[in-house]
Amino acid sequence: MRAVALSAKWNPKNDFRLNPKDIEGKLTYLGSKVWRDPVLQLVEKSVPEIGPTEVLIRVKACGICGSDVHMAQKDNEEYILYPGLTAFPVTLGHEFSGIIVKAGKEAFNKRTGKPFKEGDIVTSEEM
Repeated sequence: MRAVALSAKWNPKNDFRLNPKDIEGKLTYLGSKVWRDPVLQLVEKSVPEIGPTEVLIRVKACGICGSDVHMAQKDNEEYILYPGLTAFPVTLGHEFSGIIVKAGKEAFNKRTGKPFKEGDIVTSEEM
């Protein structure tokens, strides 16, 4: 499947101090202080195997939100603009809608309490 992936280099600024929740070289709650030289790429990824509580969705529409854009934008020192929780590489596009093509045996709609089934139309946002 095709996906938009964003990567960046871990290169902390001199004033950055690792937080207990941060994972050095992988994840931080202060993205704009450590991630540099963001690169967007269209990549091919394998279709994931789903677990018993998960669904596989054929995405029909996907948006790129403001936080995605700020992770790709850089300041004059080449650091990302997004100041929050970040880990790279990341697949962008968490605002989507599509059709369920496979549902785990324990996958259910938390709003209705009904099990998901193949062909159900779903979205990552409220409808």
